[in-house]
Amino acid sequence: MSIDLAGTAVDTAFGELFSLVKEIVITIAAFAPQLKQIQSTLIKIDPIIQQWDEYNSRLDCSPKEIAPVKELFIRGKLLVEKCSRIHRFNFCKKYSHSNKLTDFDAEVQREFQIYLPLVTVISSKATSLNVKETGKDVREMMGDVKETGGEVKEIKGDLKETGGDVKEIKGEVKETGVDVREMKGDLHSVLELLGDLAVPKAPDCIVGSAVEASLRELKGWLLEEGMSVMVVTAPGGCGKSTLLTKLCHDAAIKGKFKNKIMFVRVSKKPNVIDIVRKMIRHNGFEVPAIETEDHAVQCLQQLLIRIGQDPVLLVLDDVWADSQSIIEKFVFKEIKHYKIVVTSRYEFPNVGLVHHLNPLPPGEALELFRQSVTVDGRCLVEPGDELWDKIVNRCKGLPLALTVIAKSLRGMDRAFWETKLLDWSSSGLDNDILDCLKKSLDDLDGDPSMKERFMDLASFPEDRKIPATALIDMWVELYKLDFDGVRAIADLNKLVYRNLADLIVTRTDSSEDEDKCYSSHYAMQHDLLRELAIMECDRGEVEERERLILDLTEDNSSDWWSEQKQPTLRARLVSIHTDGTFSIPWPNLQLPEAAALVLNFETNMQTKTYALPEFIEKADKLKALIVTNYSFFPAELRNFHVLGSSLTRIRLERIMVPLLSMGKLRLHNLQKISFFMCDISQASTSDDAKISDAIPNLVELDFDYCDDLKTLPDGICEIKPLKKLSITNCHNLSALPEQIGESASLEVVRLNSCTSLLRLPDSIGTLKKLISLNISDCLSLSTLPNQIGNLVNLKRMNMRGCLRLSVLPRSIVKLRNLRKVVCDKEKEVMWEPLKSSLNGLNIIASEEEANLDWLDD
Repeated sequence: MSIDLAGTAVDTAFGELFSLVKEIVITIAAFAPQLKQIQSTLIKIDPIIQQWDEYNSRLDCSPKEIAPVKELFIRGKLLVEKCSRIHRFNFCKKYSHSNKLTDFDAEVQREFQIYLPLVTVISSKATSLNVKETGKDVREMMGDVKETGGEVKEIKGDLKETGGDVKEIKGEVKETGVDVREMKGDLHSVLELLGDLAVPKAPDCIVGSAVEASLRELKGWLLEEGMSVMVVTAPGGCGKSTLLTKLCHDAAIKGKFKNKIMFVRVSKKPNVIDIVRKMIRHNGFEVPAIETEDHAVQCLQQLLIRIGQDPVLLVLDDVWADSQSIIEKFVFKEIKHYKIVVTSRYEFPNVGLVHHLNPLPPGEALELFRQSVTVDGRCLVEPGDELWDKIVNRCKGLPLALTVIAKSLRGMDRAFWETKLLDWSSSGLDNDILDCLKKSLDDLDGDPSMKERFMDLASFPEDRKIPATALIDMWVELYKLDFDGVRAIADLNKLVYRNLADLIVTRTDSSEDEDKCYSSHYAMQHDLLRELAIMECDRGEVEERERLILDLTEDNSSDWWSEQKQPTLRARLVSIHTDGTFSIPWPNLQLPEAAALVLNFETNMQTKTYALPEFIEKADKLKALIVTNYSFFPAELRNFHVLGSSLTRIRLERIMVPLLSMGKLRLHNLQKISFFMCDISQASTSDDAKISDAIPNLVELDFDYCDDLKTLPDGICEIKPLKKLSITNCHNLSALPEQIGESASLEVVRLNSCTSLLRLPDSIGTLKKLISLNISDCLSLSTLPNQIGNLVNLKRMNMRGCLRLSVLPRSIVKLRNLRKVVCDKEKEVMWEPLKSSLNGLNIIASEEEANLDWLDD
């Protein structure tokens, strides 16, 4: 009886808290992210409260052990009530109570962690899973889960929740190892760190009743109960990925699967171990050491047991014919609410459910063509002209071909259309998708620069987002464009306009364009378009090609490579992709004309190292070097001595490289170097190398997601030509060196999302040429130095998301050239009185709280 009374008391306290949270989460915007997270947690534990007695009887809990749960809910109610009374301009209390709400949510999750393994056990009675429990030792049918002192440990999966500061964002995304703290502007990048398994942005529109019918059929199947697998099959270019992307953004599908939707791009050469690692990290767990596929499957099984209490949707996109085994590795029929959707050009005999996505019928194909060929509803060739039907018919209802060809004709007159149709008709080519696309590519012969840019995209692996910053580094040197890459971005947009590439902007921030920093811009290329680009690149003899793209994964080396012919190559762009199986020694390639070298690689668990090829040392005209590690873990880079003085741009991604050890090099022509997700720990501890001697002419230095960077080495400040310094998303950066004032040439300083940055050095006031300062989302920054008023040429300042910054120094009135300030709506009151003294000041105030709602667009 005492347990029953305790259960009633807990149920009452929970109900009062739950009702209050649901009521004010709609009306109190200041704490919306934290309250939404608490609401999500309460929803998860609601089934436990509804069957409170049964849960506690299974755990043999006494009334004394249950009492703290009731007190926890009462304290939570008092905290939420207090937050509802805080004034929106009381920044200090808002900041502190935001943290209190987050801590309360974490405490609730810890308190109820012991109950979660029982959810499946108790609910399984209806389906007769025949689960046995003995005392406090509960074994699930597959999970082999043991509870020890309330801590849940997986025996086979080796999955542990991260011991660091793990916070859910809107109840959907978890960040491991980095304190994200609901930063709105940073979250797409966070998703990339979590393994790039987020659903792509929803397409603007989908044309055709046939497609709508497919959506309805697939939606109905996904909303059914039970575990099952379906293959969506169609020829390349039919829109399979687009269809699944649209489906995953459907409100009913998101309502059922919530944060348990994972969109995996499989591609031609899948790596099961890496996919499983990404799935584990995406769901907020520490990634164990996984060395074999069998172990990966075991870890995947454990992951699905952990998250499979709720419905799970896994999309395996673009699975090739010889990869059927990968589907089988992801199937676990014992997970009750688990759906797998596979997209492929092929059917798989072992998968019973198949949905055929057919090409568009003539009427709907014509409508898609119309949408793509017209500008503001107008076209120089009138709709109804016979040319429309003739061209549309040649595309055979394939959406990719229709849009690419339509955009190649956009803005052209009837004579141009007739000429192109005659060219296509006389070519004698079979009218398949690649032929249609090639005909459109031939139209670029009149604009050779666009055809070159299109082929250059094939330098990067299939189905990977291509950083625009990498394209800029490559194109600036290959085609002698402007240093900042404005022309390069314009060229990329031309490809997007022609539907020859997709542009993904992960963060909408006007200051990026103003500062000419494009770290949030990515390109993607449809696999068929990439095939076409590679076909174009591979024309002619290897020695004579302008572009050399080598895929040496799985030891796929060509004859001339393996025979060590060591030819002299005329290529100006060279791209080499290797993986952990690559064992053939680098040949002594002769690259006398190479201006850009792209090295894409994956390592294995044993080595985690990558040696730069020796032939780089003799490439005297090499200007741009782009090194990208596509492995899950960072890799140590060796052979730095081969880097020559001709290099002007270097971009490194997921590389372990001690920055100051580069002081031994002599890169006197290097103007830009970028580090993305790199481990550069020695940069803050070593002081014996003169980095300024190694790169004395550096103009731009970029760090992004380099989490071990705690401070900037003093030697960087001795590089006199340095104009642009970008340190973003480096969450452990706590200070800039006082010597920063010696960097007299600095024009742009970007420190956004450095969440541990405590202060700006006083010497920053000596940067007389500084035009733009971005400190957005620097959560720990509480004051600005009084010397900031000496920045006489400062024109732009972004301080959005600086939660602790509540007072401006008096010297701010001296910023006579300040024209634009971006801040939170609540901070606008600090700037408004300055308008009278700072003529022309434009204050852009954001009313939105940092949250994830924008991802739903």
